[in-house]
Amino acid sequence: MPVLFANPAGLWALLGIPLILLIHFLQRESRRIPVSTLFLLEHLDRESVKGRRFDRLRHSLPLWLQLLGVLLLCWLLSEPRWTAGQSVQRVVLVLDNSASMEAFREALRETFDRELPKLTRFVGTTEFTVLESSISGENLYRGTSVLELQKALESWKPGAGSHSPEQAIRVGRGIAGSEGTLVLVTDHPGDPLPFGALRLSVGTPIDNVGFSGLRVDAEEGKKVWRATLRNYAKTPQSRSWFLASGDRRTEARTVELAAGASHTLQGEFPEGSDRISLLLTPDRFTRDDRVDLVNPSPKALLVSRTGAPRIEPVVTGLIESLENTSQASGGESPDFWFASYNPLAPGDLPPVSVVLLDQEQVARRFFSGPIVAANHALVSDLDWQGLLARSTPSIPPAPGDTTLLWQGERSLVILREGLGVRQLIFNFDVVTSNAPRLPAFIILVHRFAAKLRTGKVVEESRNVELRQPLAIAHLTGPDAAPLQFLGEDTSFTLPLERARQLRAPSEPGFFRVEQGSVRLLHAAANFADTREGDFSEAGAISELGPLPKAIRERQTVTDPLRPLWILLLAALALVTWHCLGRGAKTEAATAT
Repeated sequence: MPVLFANPAGLWALLGIPLILLIHFLQRESRRIPVSTLFLLEHLDRESVKGRRFDRLRHSLPLWLQLLGVLLLCWLLSEPRWTAGQSVQRVVLVLDNSASMEAFREALRETFDRELPKLTRFVGTTEFTVLESSISGENLYRGTSVLELQKALESWKPGAGSHSPEQAIRVGRGIAGSEGTLVLVTDHPGDPLPFGALRLSVGTPIDNVGFSGLRVDAEEGKKVWRATLRNYAKTPQSRSWFLASGDRRTEARTVELAAGASHTLQGEFPEGSDRISLLLTPDRFTRDDRVDLVNPSPKALLVSRTGAPRIEPVVTGLIESLENTSQASGGESPDFWFASYNPLAPGDLPPVSVVLLDQEQVARRFFSGPIVAANHALVSDLDWQGLLARSTPSIPPAPGDTTLLWQGERSLVILREGLGVRQLIFNFDVVTSNAPRLPAFIILVHRFAAKLRTGKVVEESRNVELRQPLAIAHLTGPDAAPLQFLGEDTSFTLPLERARQLRAPSEPGFFRVEQGSVRLLHAAANFADTREGDFSEAGAISELGPLPKAIRERQTVTDPLRPLWILLLAALALVTWHCLGRGAKTEAATAT
């Protein structure tokens, strides 16, 4: 079994060997003793007559006993321990995958070079497993080499937003087992971790300035972009920025920001360009130093109406409030209708429509009873308590209808969905009610139109966040082509059965999604989690200090002969003392 020294400093005791040899090399200065005759000198050993100097080393029992004592003392002080060659330990490293970790890649490498070898000193084999704190389904590394682990992390790109690492720590504990070591590597100190995990923080406070928000508005027929700069530092900062569009770029402009201050930049899209990039002087955290913008263009919706004069004012107001929605004309096929329905003169309704009751004679009596909304996304968080609607005949319910709003026994709002049918039915007289003045009524129509817009297979342009899920309407069927993702640095094909897994890229930039020759999406992805740009609370801390000792005690055994060596050292001391005492008496007797 290999032997390891728990206290390598004990090896300094070996310096006692040259010290003892030096003492034995030194000879004491000779003394003159007058004698009456010379025959007594024949039995005396020759001695140095020049005082203290190096002479030949004389072999003596005390010398060898003292040398052996030094070796025993060095052995005891260095605390030898034995480890079996087949001993194995598991070390699981959970890497904080937050975007802020990108600023500390060099600190992470240096910390691993310093800390990881300490965990392997007393073990035959150490199995390392490296996971991301936002579970991705794959290990970043699994093996036994610290060097290979460091190489594997060179391609690691943290980019997630703020999140809890608890789930990853739970998975890590399952891999490490009860006896294994579990470490969360992050850049912020914090509260004690669950499941016996230890924290290894490699962060430091840094001064960061970055983009913290953006929007595009239509003003006087022009698209105006606005981007907010924020200084996260506790000291004033100065940064330069410029706008790039294609091969063109503006001159750099300087912005002065007070500590913790924000500043909004704004401008118009250059003529003939539908996308721009705003770039900031880079600092240590580069993720928020760039913003890419496309001129957003939601999918256009074409609407038609039945033309009932009584409900026309309400319909006109709703159409004007809907973004990028216009009246279908000529041979255009509308995406949905605003239809009227008279229960006293029933007829067919358009398959996709918002249906409003149209009655000439309306009762004066209002519906009574509490108003209750269903647990449905279309009416979630909408307040209908102020609705006043008159009691009128209703639209006959159909099998499969979903009631979104009740008042007493009456279904006020019905959602009808089926094969080729999608209808939002207001089952009360909207014109004589106060519904057009209620925000809930307008929001409900907008949500229904947004749902139709989402399902329309046509090109759109929008700005998204990094790694944002992308719900893109596409052609289906056995002959439909797969989706093509075309980014600045990566491109891939996605089968239709995995279309729901499509996400925006993890790095800022422009990208497109196409299906065959049809472009479905033109977009720009940007970093949007401003919490990751604040490094004021970052810090370095290590909870691994006691860990090497715990591993040593768990994976190794002490010298079983240690009590014997202590007794032997004591015996050597006694024998040496006895020999030196007897030699002194003999020398004194000879001198007299």
